[in-house]
Amino acid sequence: MRQGNWNPDNNEADRKSRDALAARGYWQAFKVVKESVSKVLAGKNPGALARAEHKEWYGELFQPCVTTGVLRARDLAGYRSNAVYLRTSRYAPPRWEAVRDAMPAFFDLLEKETDSSARAVLGHWLFGYIHPYPDGNGRMARFLMNVMLAFGGYPWAVIRMRDRNAYLAALDRASIDMDIKPFTTLTAQRVRWVLEKHELKFPEQEEKFDFDREVVFFFGKDGDSRVRCAISREALDDDFRGEDRDKVEVFRENRAAIEQGVRQKYAAGDTRRTGPFLSTRAS
Repeated sequence: MRQGNWNPDNNEADRKSRDALAARGYWQAFKVVKESVSKVLAGKNPGALARAEHKEWYGELFQPCVTTGVLRARDLAGYRSNAVYLRTSRYAPPRWEAVRDAMPAFFDLLEKETDSSARAVLGHWLFGYIHPYPDGNGRMARFLMNVMLAFGGYPWAVIRMRDRNAYLAALDRASIDMDIKPFTTLTAQRVRWVLEKHELKFPEQEEKFDFDREVVFFFGKDGDSRVRCAISREALDDDFRGEDRDKVEVFRENRAAIEQGVRQKYAAGDTRRTGPFLSTRAS
């Protein structure tokens, strides 16, 4: 990376490294956002808190990239100073000069809004609409949404990978056509999933290591539905001291902790398919 030959778009090893850095950054930022949620649950105004702490979330999100030399520390200071273009959307965010006025006005609106669901839905959309950072705006918007939801007593909601196309299409409808209804509906569905209290159980012990994907697959059940789950080699190495050891053996030694982690993620609706940490998906 430091030699300047970093090419994650065309090099498989670099792509895996990029994904690992992104997942590590997400985990670091998630822990900080959980602390923000605790403050909201203690009575802090979520809009005021997000104004004060969102830059810290962003810093943690990309700190691993700074540590490895992919980004410079000064790249994380302040909002964007260039135009951004979205590869998956026809929407063009505001000019960078407008961001410095738009963000204070945005947080003013969040502070004054009294309805938690409106704060969550409109806060997520408007943050993405302004697009204040060069990268990571979607992750930041979802962090913001969950801090707003927490104030209303709602559980943490996850936009799943399988919902990606519908999610991006709904945001386009809101940003281009000024129609927020599809995004509101999608958000409500994800919150409802958590409220329904899906329970993942592990009656089978049928784990195996996939050498191509470098993950241990194992299986759970949600009612009559079979759910394929996975934990990556990186997670086993980093979190369970599995380096230079048989990964299935490491999994079996730590089965209870791993299954509990997956159970919690599944209950939250988190069925992501990428990253070095615990992940689940229905099969």
